[in-house]
Amino acid sequence: MEMSGGASLGWYVTLLLCSCGVIGEDQHVLFLGNSFSFFNGGGPGVWHQYKQIAEACIPDFHVYYQHDAHAAWTLNMASEDPKAKTEVRDGVYDLLVIQDQSGLNELEEGLQSVKNWFAPQARDHHARLGLYQTWSSPKYFANLTGGTEFLKAYYTKASQLAKAQGADVVTARAGEAFLRVLRDKFDYDWQIPEFHKLYFADFNHPSYIGHNLAAWTMVLSFNREKFTDKGCDANRVPNVGGQSQDWKFMFAKIACELAGVCPKTEYTPPNPPLDGILGELQGDWVRRKKMPKELCNTVQTSDCTFLETWNVKGTWVRQVSQEGNYTDGGVTMMHKELVHHLHVSGDSVKLLPDMSLVHQVKDGKVWFENCLVLTRPYKAKTATVDECWCMGGGKWKDYQGSDCGSYAAMIQKGYEAYSVCNRGGTGGVTAMHACPGCGKCHIPWVATLMMDAQEDATNPGTATNPVGRLLSSVHV
Repeated sequence: MEMSGGASLGWYVTLLLCSCGVIGEDQHVLFLGNSFSFFNGGGPGVWHQYKQIAEACIPDFHVYYQHDAHAAWTLNMASEDPKAKTEVRDGVYDLLVIQDQSGLNELEEGLQSVKNWFAPQARDHHARLGLYQTWSSPKYFANLTGGTEFLKAYYTKASQLAKAQGADVVTARAGEAFLRVLRDKFDYDWQIPEFHKLYFADFNHPSYIGHNLAAWTMVLSFNREKFTDKGCDANRVPNVGGQSQDWKFMFAKIACELAGVCPKTEYTPPNPPLDGILGELQGDWVRRKKMPKELCNTVQTSDCTFLETWNVKGTWVRQVSQEGNYTDGGVTMMHKELVHHLHVSGDSVKLLPDMSLVHQVKDGKVWFENCLVLTRPYKAKTATVDECWCMGGGKWKDYQGSDCGSYAAMIQKGYEAYSVCNRGGTGGVTAMHACPGCGKCHIPWVATLMMDAQEDATNPGTATNPVGRLLSSVHV
């Protein structure tokens, strides 16, 4: 029986039925959340699928739920809403499920609401507090791994605060489940269309199948004592929304492992042969960066730059750099490390999470389709600051047919590059990454040719490129 608001008639009827000898176990659930709970493109909310899966997986188990969810609601808003407060304070429930806004726009306030309101109320009701962890969205986080870790850290802290208040708290790690699908099925490449099945068309809210994955994680996590280490037999659960058997069983397995019910499966990443472009990328690369101007007098280079390093080993890339750390005491350089992944598909290699294909590897340079350029250490002198080579070969046009000349003219008229140059065009490339006039990228190979030319001019007998031969002749 589905209910909203403060109605409890269904639960009263349930109690009467139980008193008449019905064998089984009832679970009363109160869901508080936002559009990530109730919107999926047209189907009923996540609570409906929670009920379906739980009752199919657990014999003689009956779920009765109440829900109160509003678009963009934060936990802080729910904790201050009079109706929701009444439902939490006066309601009859065994499980209180709460979900914060996915952008965590009231992060600190949300944590305080867990500590000061939701956890004490769940404790006093002798109910379990269920934290519904949401997922990272490509719409807001190009790095889904980083976005998921951000959400994971928040819900981990919320769980710790709830436990400190004496609450029985369990997290349904739905966001991590989304990332597991991305890892296991798509090698972290969220641009593969099949991964999009988990999302509604806005690439942010869940699809009905995305809600199905979330519901699986809730069922296994919030009821983990009711399962053996085999989890739930997915054959007992109906497929939804065109879901394949493969995906349904994958959801059940991921949910079971994340709940700590089933043993974790050892992940074996793809191991493509180190040939072709991937083979050419192996080893060390550098990228020139600018020091904060306040520290220029502490470095030996006249141009106040340093080289960050990129090391490629197999399909993993380790970027080691520095960045300015600004404090009241001044500016210092802070060590920074990032890990990237290379996804190989046929002859193509894509840098993740940057989502950028390798465009070309040539003459000690690797050029990516987001205009990023890395340089082999032996040619480090040719690396310019934040080197970025324009894509499109001079033939780029935006979706309205305007070419790079049009953008150069707009910049000359005083338009800000960041406001006009992010329009897409040929090959999905933006004007920022295609047009020199936007100020970010420059014509490919020019810096390399000029630096090589200077060396050739200094050593005329070894001049190898046309610019070098020209300069060497003038020099002589």
